[in-house]
Amino acid sequence: MTVSTTTIKNSASGNGTLHSFAYGFKIFADGDLDVIIRSSTGTETVKTLNTHYVVTNAGTDSGGNVLFKFNTGSSGDAHFSSSDFRPASGETVLIRRSLTLTQSTDYVANDPFAAEDHETALDRLTFITQEIKEELDRSFKVSKTNTITTPEFTDSAATRASKTLGFDSSGNLTTVADFLPIGGDAAQFTYSTTTTDADPGSGFIRFNNTTLSSASIAYVDDNEINGTDVSAWVQSFDDVAGNATNRGRIRMSKANTLDTWAVFKVSGANTNASGYNKLALTYIDTAGTFANNDKVFLSFVASGEDGAIPGYYYKFATSTTDGDPGAGVLRFNHATYANVTEIYIDDADSNGGATQADTATWGSSTSTIKGFLHIVDINDSTTYARFKITAAVDDETGYNKITVVHLASNNTFSADDELSVHFTGVGLKGDTGSTGPTGSTGPTGDVSLAGTQTLTNKTLTAPKINEDVALTSTATELNQLDGTVAKTAGKESIWVPAGAMYPSTTNGCSALTQVETTALRPDLKVLDFAAAADDFAQFSVAFPKSWNEGTITYQPFWTVTGTNAGTVVWQLGGIAVTSDATINTAFGTLVATTALAHSTTSNDLMVSAESGAVTIAGSPSTDDVCFFQINNDTSASGQTGAVRLLGIKIFFTTDAANDA
Repeated sequence: MTVSTTTIKNSASGNGTLHSFAYGFKIFADGDLDVIIRSSTGTETVKTLNTHYVVTNAGTDSGGNVLFKFNTGSSGDAHFSSSDFRPASGETVLIRRSLTLTQSTDYVANDPFAAEDHETALDRLTFITQEIKEELDRSFKVSKTNTITTPEFTDSAATRASKTLGFDSSGNLTTVADFLPIGGDAAQFTYSTTTTDADPGSGFIRFNNTTLSSASIAYVDDNEINGTDVSAWVQSFDDVAGNATNRGRIRMSKANTLDTWAVFKVSGANTNASGYNKLALTYIDTAGTFANNDKVFLSFVASGEDGAIPGYYYKFATSTTDGDPGAGVLRFNHATYANVTEIYIDDADSNGGATQADTATWGSSTSTIKGFLHIVDINDSTTYARFKITAAVDDETGYNKITVVHLASNNTFSADDELSVHFTGVGLKGDTGSTGPTGSTGPTGDVSLAGTQTLTNKTLTAPKINEDVALTSTATELNQLDGTVAKTAGKESIWVPAGAMYPSTTNGCSALTQVETTALRPDLKVLDFAAAADDFAQFSVAFPKSWNEGTITYQPFWTVTGTNAGTVVWQLGGIAVTSDATINTAFGTLVATTALAHSTTSNDLMVSAESGAVTIAGSPSTDDVCFFQINNDTSASGQTGAVRLLGIKIFFTTDAANDA
């Protein structure tokens, strides 16, 4: 063959089920392939021939397939394995030709010069050359015109350890002495574990606590490790005057490593001491551990200046007394901001500026709402309170009193917190328009209900569409309209006979039985509940839309076949299930009836008193199906004979006259 392609590798994506992956180039033997799986996170794993996969069509010019083994099929299949090695979804399969760097063709003197053998040897050399080129194409290299003269260096492993690769002044490869800090200006120091407030020594830095997360001051010598005076640079760390508590960030990183560092916020003014500077800090984060005499880099990045916050600046007072809060101070008349109705604000702000003339106008609008106040903590914008002004401002001695209604707030102000008070006014109330012409008088209509009306022989019209009409009759005929009783919202009931119930699968009562009292007299459809153990029955109810979805009550109807005078207690619980929700849900709390003693007459009808409120679990709503469970509570009953349930009456409340 001729070698007409330079392709030496193919890749494809796995999906967890695909096990055959094609390669489109010639190999001489099954072992001439590297099969590599790359995970979604970049981890590469080299797979093993005949353990994880088999190869087809070695020696074929057009290539073949790599078959990953898996546990489907018969043990005689080449790809069969007790384990599943198919590439998962998100994994990439790389198939690459990789020949051993050997020459296997033996040319014997005076033997025939076989063209096929000669061509195979040339093909093999060509393939190896292609593989070498592919390796080089993935390597770092200088351009053909680059003047680098020494692309290698002779530094030992010990010299290269924990160093970076770089270039010397001639542009040739070398090792860099130390890792440099990332970001900002930097200087190198020696770290000291001493915590004394004093000059740490030439080229040293130390803190007021060896536990850096608890450190609040750094002591930095005027000179860095090489003797260069860096005091002016260190003193500039607090130059951001408009951002008093966040002047910038310093980062101390251990030389020769990238994973040991500590970061602090410069949170106050620096102190220029004799031979060193004291930095006021707030700890942010750290990684790794610093030891005494470690070489470290100190870098600094300044914060930007705070932007101006609109409004007047005041300090907050926690007192709620109506009076002058003091120069540059404001306060509320209630500690709970939702209950604040007055704000007391001094005639001057915290900068000494006179504000009374302006704040007095904040209530001058003729609109019902005079304007809005937004009060925010200057140092923490997440702490604020918003109010609307609803009356003219009262000019008191030394302060103004502002009538407000709370709108929104978050967190609370502390004593002496610095606040920005910003006012937004509203437009003046417009003039009243002219009165329109009087309309013609309409015909006398039917009585429209608005409030309480006394009606006699009247036709009634509801005030609004779908608005309920409540009727109260003073006559013997109740709530009649044209002879028809008007249905109103209120208490309703549903009768659920025993025939509509079924024994529970677990601890169920006896199956439904039809009992004849006497021939051609009422037969009874009953569920029998044992006297010695709690038996259960279930049923379901779809309440009307007019149900208010609140609690219900119930009243059991039952009898006893014998003459035992013992008491009977029933219990009921329910669960509401909405559309597309699981029915496999626990019933709500069982609610018991008051114990009722049997009359001692067999087959007497017994009606227990109406129960207390039963809360149906599952947040009932319109169109739900409510499932119920009822049982006889033998622990609270004194009945020794079987109890026969005839049915129960369920009482519920409606809030509409119908289900429209």
